[in-house]
Amino acid sequence: MAPERRVPEARRRPAAKTGDILDAIPAIVADHGPWDRGATEGKGARVTVEPELVPSPVDPSWAGVVISLLSRTSASGLLTLAKEAALAAVGSRAGAVYIRQDDGRLRLATTTGYGEYIVERYGSVDADADLPAAEAARERRLVWRPTREYSGLGSDAARFPSPSAYASVPLMLEDRCLAVLSLQLDRREPLSESEERTLSLIAAVAAQRLEYLLSRETKVLTAGVPRLDQAVRLVESRTRAARLELAMASADIGAFDWDFASGRLVWDERTCRLFGVESDTFDERIDTFYAHIHPEDRAAVHAAARTSMRTGFYSALYRIIRPDGVVRWIDAKASVVRDAEGNPQGMVGVAQDRTEEREHEERRHARREFVLNLTAAFGAALSTQDVVDTMTGTVLPALDAKALAIHLVQDGDVVLAGAAGYPEEVLRRLGERSMGQADSPMSAALRAGSPLFFESREEFLAAFPDESFRPAVRHHAWALLPLTTADGTVGTCILSYADPRVFTPDDQIVTTAIAGILAQSLARARLFDQRRQAMTELQRVMLPRSLPRLPGVEVAVRYQPGSEGLDVGGDWYDVVRLPGGKVGLMIGDVQGHSAQAAAVMGQLRTALLAYADDGHGPADLMACGNRMLCGLDTELFATCCIVELDPATGALRMARAGHPYPLLLEADGTVRELDGPGGLPLACQLDDEYPVVTAELPRGATLLLYTDGLVESREHSYDEGVAELLRSLSRWSAGAGPESDGGPGSDRGPDGEGAGPETRAARNGGPASNGPARGAPSGARDRTDLDVLADRIAAPAAGRTAQDDIAVLLVRRTD
Repeated sequence: MAPERRVPEARRRPAAKTGDILDAIPAIVADHGPWDRGATEGKGARVTVEPELVPSPVDPSWAGVVISLLSRTSASGLLTLAKEAALAAVGSRAGAVYIRQDDGRLRLATTTGYGEYIVERYGSVDADADLPAAEAARERRLVWRPTREYSGLGSDAARFPSPSAYASVPLMLEDRCLAVLSLQLDRREPLSESEERTLSLIAAVAAQRLEYLLSRETKVLTAGVPRLDQAVRLVESRTRAARLELAMASADIGAFDWDFASGRLVWDERTCRLFGVESDTFDERIDTFYAHIHPEDRAAVHAAARTSMRTGFYSALYRIIRPDGVVRWIDAKASVVRDAEGNPQGMVGVAQDRTEEREHEERRHARREFVLNLTAAFGAALSTQDVVDTMTGTVLPALDAKALAIHLVQDGDVVLAGAAGYPEEVLRRLGERSMGQADSPMSAALRAGSPLFFESREEFLAAFPDESFRPAVRHHAWALLPLTTADGTVGTCILSYADPRVFTPDDQIVTTAIAGILAQSLARARLFDQRRQAMTELQRVMLPRSLPRLPGVEVAVRYQPGSEGLDVGGDWYDVVRLPGGKVGLMIGDVQGHSAQAAAVMGQLRTALLAYADDGHGPADLMACGNRMLCGLDTELFATCCIVELDPATGALRMARAGHPYPLLLEADGTVRELDGPGGLPLACQLDDEYPVVTAELPRGATLLLYTDGLVESREHSYDEGVAELLRSLSRWSAGAGPESDGGPGSDRGPDGEGAGPETRAARNGGPASNGPARGAPSGARDRTDLDVLADRIAAPAAGRTAQDDIAVLLVRRTD
């Protein structure tokens, strides 16, 4: 670069217009001429122009930039340098160069600082569009204008910083626009006079050099044609080859020529650049080319080359490893050259870096797979809690987020539906009513109607300064998602990240997709929850509201509705007072899970209670129930077990209809099945008989009646479930005592789990309630061993994903 020339203060002139700069260009071009690699070497390579003769209309420090522009040997290198110099001149971080095509459209040639969406969206611009580059091309002058005034941007204007503006300058040759240099300015102030002069200089020099580069293909003039002025000749004699060169340069497409006989491979400068090698050090050996190919792709490239010998066309997409270790995708295509006899002699083709397109396709495929998998996962989520669990287990890890909170809009208020990953203090505030205030993050997301992204803690606190919304200390980035469907607003979702992050266009696309899927899933789950609650309440109404107070025995029951589906089950239980001081115990299960099953259960339960009041014993009661059920217009059957117990003597009589055997827990801790013959399930055979089994319930012993949902699951068989229940009761007996670890004094089940919030509990003399029974009707808060045992028996089934209803009936003889 030439040393800086200082111009005396007295000779400095006012700001020059674009025309003044253009007038100065011929002298500069004359000095530097048709520049090539050797132009800076040897004598006479540089001509000094005295300031007095050619006054510079721009800052002399830019002389080096002018020289660099004039020394570019490729159109792509020229346009890239012009763009970078212009960015530096105005202090901008984003800019682009558009090439004007023969049809008048502007095509993006090089860009800096823009995301994938903007590059794809505005890769080609109509000359009449209300956009920065198009306006400069039409006006044929430097144009400055605020970004949001360009109507052609539409909703995309919101993607640009505010405030921001565009300065666009055309690359003009006389009255022709060759290209447009467009710069994004993150400020309100227009360009200064100095900045305008500098941009005009860069554009003028770049235009002159661009025309020269395009004309290098036309070096021989037709005989008799006078040697024209360079600018005129360039305009009139541009060839198709020159336009092809411009297109290849703009798209950064390299060319190669491979001679089969010698193995010599010639690369142009762009191909060398694609492979990361210097053009003057490339040895032109085919082995060097193969050495650059990724080991996993060499066989495919070799196969494509062999196939081209037969087909005459070569096409391969492969990876290369550059000398610096960077892996890139190359797309190469070529035609095979043959001699007069048709024998292949070599191939001539082009190569282009497809890494960005490949990575874009991989990201698009990953997004599609993620969305499909997420949709499938949400499809299996029935309740609101299932949706929250899916978000926690699937979405949080996939997005590398650390916490989430989902709020639902209910009756005009915002209610926390679920959260994960937050400390207690933040979790408490997320559940407060202040989250529905107009200045809350949730309300802001709902007003925006599209996801809001905060890339740092400072941004979030600036938007939501209220102390009520102060985030967790370890969270530093957020995505606020409004959850809406065609039917209205569902709620909001907050995703919190541990570190500051830049939300890329891919992040925003995926997050927006998640918001849509989540909104639909929550709307469906909320409807499911409402219907399920109504059905569950219906079934609870059909069960006993309270148990009678019975002398000589202690009774505890638990009922757990199935956790899958909207349909209600047919499990039921009853404890009734019989004549002579005896106690009747009934438990049953109607086949299926439906409103019909619940209706049949209600009718059967009512009939058995009526027959029991008439003094029928277990066998007669079962027979009456069987006849009644056979007479109903239904194909459903039911299992049942009826026990008649005399608390005074401990004598019991039992009849079963396809129901599980009761379990007898002796006072000494022995646990066994109370087996014996039984009949078929009710409604299977009209005249079936139900034999009576007699046994004794000693003082302190406990009888357990249950439905098959307690021991059946998808994880194990019925027999394995019964065996595990027996082992659990044995362990409980061995550690019995209110103070024992994991014993009756604990609210945990045999496996250490609680009975669960949906469990219906009752004891003799007390009302039924949701959750473990906490005391007798008198209000005492002590819990009996039988209460704890009932909780522990129901806990494992309540803790797993239960597919069937569970009914548990415990009776202990106390006198």
